[in-house]
Amino acid sequence: MADVLIRGLSDAAVAHIDASAAAKGLSRQEYLRRWFETERSERQPHGTLTIEDMRRAATAAADLDSPEVMEDAWRRHRGTHYPRR
Repeated sequence: MADVLIRGLSDAAVAHIDASAAAKGLSRQEYLRRWFETERSERQPHGTLTIEDMRRAATAAADLDSPEVMEDAWRRHRGTHYPRR
């Protein structure tokens, strides 16, 4: 197993890492090891994109060009209004 040295992290970044590790009861090294292993595994492909996947995505996105739909989405999720053109 290889070791990794990261130089030049700010004190704030190290403090954030240490606080996150402590909150999980882990050492800094174990916290970062788990984080990198999870990041690596999440980026790996989980299967093949199919035509049916594309159809579902197209159906889900069909009304996203509607100003009313977007205004409602902004109102509900951001508490603001989508600017009208």
